[in-house]
Amino acid sequence: MNVGIPVWMLLIALAVGVAFAMVLYFRNRKQHYGKPLTITLFALRTLIGGIVTMLLFNPYFRQRVSTLEQPTIVLAHDNSASIALSKDSTFFKTDYPQHFADFREEMNGDFQVDEYLFGQEVREFDQLDFTDQLTDISSVLQTVDRRYYKRNVGAVVLFSDGVYNRGFEPSLLVEKYPFPIHTVVLGDTLSYPDLFVKDVHYNKKVSLGAAFPVRVVVGAHDCAGQKATLTLTEDGQTIASKDLEISSNRYSKELDFMLEADQKGVRQVDIEIKGLDGEAQLLNNVKRIFVEVRDEKYRILCLADAPHPDLGAIKSVLNEDCEVDFVFGHDEIPDLSKYQLLLLHQTPSQRTDITALHGQLEKNHKIPMLVVVGSATDLTALNKLQHAVELHRGATNAMLDVRGSVNTAFSTFSVGDRLREQVGKYPPLASPHLEMNLLSSHDDLLLQDVLGVKSGLPLMTFVKGDRKMAFLFGINVWRWRLFNYYQDHNSLVFDELFSKTLKYLMLSRDDGSAVFCKEEYYSNELVVMTAELRNPSNELMTEPDLSIQIVNKKTGETYDYMFSKREHDYELNAGVLPEGIYTYRATAEWGDRTIVLNGSFSVVSVGIEAQQLTADIARMRSLSVATNGKCYTVDQLPQLLEDLRDDPRITSVEHHDTRFEDLIHSKWILFVLIGLAAIEWILRKMFGTY
Repeated sequence: MNVGIPVWMLLIALAVGVAFAMVLYFRNRKQHYGKPLTITLFALRTLIGGIVTMLLFNPYFRQRVSTLEQPTIVLAHDNSASIALSKDSTFFKTDYPQHFADFREEMNGDFQVDEYLFGQEVREFDQLDFTDQLTDISSVLQTVDRRYYKRNVGAVVLFSDGVYNRGFEPSLLVEKYPFPIHTVVLGDTLSYPDLFVKDVHYNKKVSLGAAFPVRVVVGAHDCAGQKATLTLTEDGQTIASKDLEISSNRYSKELDFMLEADQKGVRQVDIEIKGLDGEAQLLNNVKRIFVEVRDEKYRILCLADAPHPDLGAIKSVLNEDCEVDFVFGHDEIPDLSKYQLLLLHQTPSQRTDITALHGQLEKNHKIPMLVVVGSATDLTALNKLQHAVELHRGATNAMLDVRGSVNTAFSTFSVGDRLREQVGKYPPLASPHLEMNLLSSHDDLLLQDVLGVKSGLPLMTFVKGDRKMAFLFGINVWRWRLFNYYQDHNSLVFDELFSKTLKYLMLSRDDGSAVFCKEEYYSNELVVMTAELRNPSNELMTEPDLSIQIVNKKTGETYDYMFSKREHDYELNAGVLPEGIYTYRATAEWGDRTIVLNGSFSVVSVGIEAQQLTADIARMRSLSVATNGKCYTVDQLPQLLEDLRDDPRITSVEHHDTRFEDLIHSKWILFVLIGLAAIEWILRKMFGTY
């Protein structure tokens, strides 16, 4: 333990204490003490003065502290339905839970154990019931890696059948995994002949009169030489079928069908593969899809200086209800009255017919616009086309690398936490050096960050006026979409940003309110929705009651709910709904104004847990081998316990830390000073000077 001040400071403190004592006892001739008492009092006063002076230098204690961290065993158990659907389903539903409970009890008696369940999500261990309809092994491995970073984890014990249908290949995560993984293979390891519908790709919403594709992916295990038939039926009538000849024991094939959207409404199509007599598992032979045939479309006109990857990235967020027409350079500008949104990408430019565009905008003075400003944008012409933002070239013609950060005061629509966290890490956009003057009321979504300096200028802003407009002062947003996919293996954050932007612009001007829900829910998933209501000043409000009616478009069944109010918005948990396509109509009364919000979503059946019912022992073994662990079966749980007890890697770890504590915060230093002062006072009192 060291005092964290140099020696010369201690000498100064001692000198001050000596000087203080000399003034009182050697320079003061009125005091008459004997030599021994004078020396004693001098020493006491020197210590008091020296300690007080030393405290002014803010000294601290530095001490080395050792702590012992006991090893932790992380136990993660698969709770997915595929385990209980296997050939050994009776064992796993009745006998296995007790076997596992006994194993847990012995584990907790010998080790410090943290327990988790995983399937659709990773959670603390509660009840083992094999009801999860999805399996994500990669998620639990990532969760353990993150939560136990630099912790003393002796081993991870993973109970699973090795089959996953969400996330990505778990073996990709374990190349440098920090903990050994012992795997316990659940389910049936024997392979049986099995036909199954693996996946179906289709458009959930199509236009009336159009032909729409349906791609069915079928598979078969141990069925070489067999024949099968895939049929598509609607209302009990076969609408398409194809015969299959299965050529191998590991068989997979994609079958394409073209169906006609000849009638408006919801179509229910049942897909079934048949062919084997006495097939043990039939749950994975059937899949049902719902397709909504709609007689309406949104049309978007994109005027661009030239083809650009940004256009494809923005178009990718649109659903089948939107049609996009592209016009480049000198091409003739069509009638804007046919469109619900105008996208200007680096337009107007030197190649744009400014007169024609200006005339079209004058005739269609309420068509909303999304303006993407780039190096080719003619700023003078753009200033003449609109009166919301005045733009001029800055001091340099060079393009700036500009990153974005979410404006916490943005209120036009809700922004997800993932977007707030990630957008600052996205690649910079190429933005011209601009001098801008915002002439109308505006709401900035993204603010500019140039070389780490937040300028306060908007990178993306929404302007409120007679015409709804949004401006993006930079190009190359296609890089954001690629980076989002690289980070998350999906483009959900990018899609959220631009789908909400386009949806806001295409809504009618008075409709600043919105209901937010997923486009698709699973049949075992809670249907949770949120909503925002805005007053005529575009401010969030929660005063009116918000009701909603949800209608199953196939059966006509209706569900009536009331949203619950939160601080700034509304929330509804509609529970679990049967599979199908649903429309909703939310209404609220605000003074003499009625707010009506419409939309739709679908609920799809979750049957993918039944697609593969044979345990993937090879994957489980590869996870353990890659991390210096071992692979076990359920019968070998006693052996697993013995191996854990004998594993020399599972041991306590001693950590050494250096701690610093300010001396002035120590209580004992106060008592030392009080004690020294009290002794001096008592001695002086005894000899009559106090």
